[in-house]
Amino acid sequence: SHSRHRFVRFVFNQDSKNLIDCHIRAFHFFGGVPHTVLLDNLKAGVIKPDIYDPILNRAYSELERHYGFIIDPAKVRVARHKGKVERSVTIARQQILAGREFESINAANDHALTWCKDEIAHRVTRTTGRTPWDLYTTEDKPSLKALPEQDFECPIWQEGLVHKDQHVVFNGSFYSVPHHYVHQQVFVRATEKVVQFFSDMKLIKTHVRSLKKGAWITDEFDYPEGARKFLQQDEQYCLSAAKEIGTATEELINSIITPSSLTHRRKAQALLRLADTYGNQRLENACQRALDFGNTTYNSVKTILVKNLDKLSENRRSLVSKEQLSKGAYLRPASEFSVAQEVCI
Repeated sequence: SHSRHRFVRFVFNQDSKNLIDCHIRAFHFFGGVPHTVLLDNLKAGVIKPDIYDPILNRAYSELERHYGFIIDPAKVRVARHKGKVERSVTIARQQILAGREFESINAANDHALTWCKDEIAHRVTRTTGRTPWDLYTTEDKPSLKALPEQDFECPIWQEGLVHKDQHVVFNGSFYSVPHHYVHQQVFVRATEKVVQFFSDMKLIKTHVRSLKKGAWITDEFDYPEGARKFLQQDEQYCLSAAKEIGTATEELINSIITPSSLTHRRKAQALLRLADTYGNQRLENACQRALDFGNTTYNSVKTILVKNLDKLSENRRSLVSKEQLSKGAYLRPASEFSVAQEVCI
């Protein structure tokens, strides 16, 4: 403000993304970063104005730390604290916009940039008696901080709920967080590349950001041990474990997991766990008996083991063939149940 060297840019709204983008463009225009930025109290910068303890926007605070300047919010409803800027707004409106029509906002910004560099910068200011460019190059610019090697990447901050499935919804996609945060509110920080989750200002999870909506980005280590074990024991694992027990168990498990689904996998894992209680041989005998009767439900296999039906000495083979079982429960033909009726006229 000492030199009156100006940077002007038009935007359609004053959200956080636009405010930060304008700051970055201004820093490049001036070729450095000022030590202090006197900020008006718009929500994109100051969430709650206070002369002693203002609450700043999270993204704008990150911009401050990245470029190393100090935010100094203006006092509310005290226009003289930013009078030079207010005057510049009037000048820009009169000399850039008045009497002109632009095809687009980009055309307006191109004209504004030319006006800042080649016109207003070289006019003698009545207050200082020198041109803004002269004062800027000799007094302002030497005091600016150097630009960092990389520009600041504007993040999006918002709150999110960790649902029962241990995922937080952000921008239509689902991201996992550690299971002990279920039902808690967390803060989501997202850039173009990553999505981060914070609880009590502590980073708890980072994911690569999904480029499409509806995607599930899950880290299995976020689940408790039991859930991880379930996910790791896929169809191939179940078949391999069943093969070690016996051919009947393998055949039964193969029939259960076809077609593949989480429900079928859960059933196969539960059936294999019966070996922990009853042993491999008894489970193999129970599976064989269940196959003989064409019954492949988990409860049937468990009932066979509980009631020791797998230990019967007599032949376990069913007296009814599988072809007959597949046709239904009624094995006698319908003609045996027909009754002749006499009709009297």
